[in-house]
Amino acid sequence: MQDILLYAILTIIVGGLLYSVLGKDVGQDPRGKPNRDPKNGNDATDVLESFLGNPNKEKPQNSRKTAIPVFTGPAAEGLEQILSADSAFNLPQFLDGAKGAYGMILEAFAAGDKDTLANLLTDEVKDSYFAAIDDLKARGLTQTTDLARLIGAEVVSAKKSGKVGIIRVAYSAELATALTDKDGKVVEGDLDMLSHVQEIWSYERVLNDNNPNWRLSGVEPHTSNNPNSDGPDHSPDT
Repeated sequence: MQDILLYAILTIIVGGLLYSVLGKDVGQDPRGKPNRDPKNGNDATDVLESFLGNPNKEKPQNSRKTAIPVFTGPAAEGLEQILSADSAFNLPQFLDGAKGAYGMILEAFAAGDKDTLANLLTDEVKDSYFAAIDDLKARGLTQTTDLARLIGAEVVSAKKSGKVGIIRVAYSAELATALTDKDGKVVEGDLDMLSHVQEIWSYERVLNDNNPNWRLSGVEPHTSNNPNSDGPDHSPDT
């Protein structure tokens, strides 16, 4: 009889211990919500929502969108229009490209490299540059342009015309240019004399087009600290 009572007591004790371990919902906090392992941080759902966003997720009622201007200065409105038409537009990247294009175009023009220029210029500007290259060749002259330093480049205006974005960039640079004849004799300009040049170039592209390249669409007459010099034009005006 005592053995039966002892087994009954042991059964009750063991059953209580098993319930204390197995009878509770594992991984839930007191409010019934899943606990997160602090070592793992957010769960997979939160990670996806933070990365991709969740359009079905209800936003807080008191959330308000604050309009923060992306651009400042006189070109801001035009740049906003370009960005609205092409969400991939990035002003710092554009300026980096414009700085690189400046030296590349000057070098290609001086070398008479029409293949390079064809990819960087609009048709109208290409015609002007090619005509100037052909003229130098007909006269037996070779142009050399030394871009010593690009001091700066900044956007001075921008606009959207139809599907086309147009941005004007003001350059400040130190350069020297000269023409030599077939014997290598300098006939115009002086490569030893640097001029501080300021000029405005315009670039355009069809917004949202698969081709991301901006092309030179206009060159305005430049100013120089050597206005009376007889040096050749380093870039044809269009």
